Amino acid sequence: MNGMKAQHPSSILMLKRKRALEACDSCRKQKTRCLAGPPDDEDRTCLRCRSLQLECSLAKSSQTLRKPDGDTLESSAATILNVNLEKRLKVLEKAVSSLSTSALHTQPTYPSEDIYLNGILSLEEIELLLDIFIERYGKRWLSLNCSGAEYLEFLYRKSHLMLVTACVTALRHNPSLKARVYSQLLDIVDRLVSQELLTASPSLQFFEAVSILSLYQPLRYVQKQDLWLLSGFSLRHRILSNTQGWFNGFVGSRSTLTYLDIVPARTWNHLCHAHLLVCIGYRRHAMLEETTFDECRNILTNCKANEFDGNILGMLSVYSLLYRLLRSSFDLDYAVFQLEEWRKEWCHLWEQPEPLYSQVAYFYAYNVIYEIGIQMTSDSKHFTNIAKYVSMLETYALKTVDSIFELSAYDMSRCSDHVLFHVAFACASMLRLMYAAKTKDIGSLAVQTELLNEVVTKAWKWLLLISVDQYHLATKFATYLKEYQATVNDVDPETFLSSSKTGSSIVPSPSDPTTAPSTWYRGPPRAVSDATLQALKPYNLGVATVEHG
Repeated sequence: MNGMKAQHPSSILMLKRKRALEACDSCRKQKTRCLAGPPDDEDRTCLRCRSLQLECSLAKSSQTLRKPDGDTLESSAATILNVNLEKRLKVLEKAVSSLSTSALHTQPTYPSEDIYLNGILSLEEIELLLDIFIERYGKRWLSLNCSGAEYLEFLYRKSHLMLVTACVTALRHNPSLKARVYSQLLDIVDRLVSQELLTASPSLQFFEAVSILSLYQPLRYVQKQDLWLLSGFSLRHRILSNTQGWFNGFVGSRSTLTYLDIVPARTWNHLCHAHLLVCIGYRRHAMLEETTFDECRNILTNCKANEFDGNILGMLSVYSLLYRLLRSSFDLDYAVFQLEEWRKEWCHLWEQPEPLYSQVAYFYAYNVIYEIGIQMTSDSKHFTNIAKYVSMLETYALKTVDSIFELSAYDMSRCSDHVLFHVAFACASMLRLMYAAKTKDIGSLAVQTELLNEVVTKAWKWLLLISVDQYHLATKFATYLKEYQATVNDVDPETFLSSSKTGSSIVPSPSDPTTAPSTWYRGPPRAVSDATLQALKPYNLGVATVEHG
């Protein structure tokens, strides 16, 4: 991270614990730094062994120490006293430092939200989480090129919100710490976001935090904050506040623009990307003008733009296109033409070493428009092309899932929530096709029910595999798909048709297409339980529709 090493003298690095006097066997073999607990702790298991859930030799030695003689006892007591005094001195130094820096910097500080001084996480634990965050998320989304220690020093005086957001995101990969502090950190994020939204000129780190929260949504946080509202309001805040100049990649007034960095421009694109994905997943309207998304292309004029910037821009372009198609007079032929024009412009991205997320977005867009085409055809009673549309929907739903399964295990482990949504929506489309085939809807004769059933099973098992816990969005999608699949598989075609004919309401047979019911290709009326639907909110996996207005 540029300029991160030259910091204010009142550095948090003064608080860091010294290297252990002895290293445990595991750390010694790996030739890595061993951070053991203080001598007065009963369990001196080092931080690395605790995080990796390894058996630490220091813990054994602390439990098998022989009773010391008089001289040793006196020396041990002095050591413990020195350690306790050192801890208190460090806290006092931090308090004084916080008071001095608050007078020198305009960035407000929130001592009550300090995750270190409040004893929520130790410095070593924060460093560990930041190392995880930088490796899995920060390098890609925030252009970070620093160590966890350097990032901690930077964020501690710049943005407690981004610091806590990074820790919350990294907790996905540290179950032991997650079980201990996850709820506390989510509450702190909630309070800090509320405070920052009232700031006249939010920092760049505020917008970075919002983009990360929108891309990797902690589900219990979603229950408190509407991420559609948060991401949209943040974008409007940037446009209307006095941060506009430097956020576009420049610093200073419009008359004296000075080139700064590509990072603000990337942050703007990522925030637009996150907001648009939330709009599509929640089926809500965007809080920006459609032309604003086109302005994101300006990043390509920057000499520092790379393949990942191109992938984000490609996805922004296809999502923006899909968003416009869903809010206009829908014409399937025109939609196909627009998507093919997009492919001609952006398919070169699929030859890059970066993960093919733009290709996933392209397949997903086709999945959506063909599902809409089937609905419009069945509603208008023009069934000439419905078999063709069903075949195309099946093809692109399968392509969407297959393209995600082609990702490496490492890329799968850091999939943002929109990738999980694409998998879930494609599988929901497959289940609707399977139900249509079982109930013998028009044009469903060629649906490959066995193949689709296998793919859906593979998908929800994969979602459970990458899930962090029962609150993770992957778990919620997996539960939805399992219940939906069980409902569809329990349908008996003969029983369904006979009950339809003998029911009190007249339900036409498949041989009478002129009076086909509008419920065809929409799946069973109650595919999943109310509790499962409630847990997924505000995501919507129902049949794709056009929304005017």
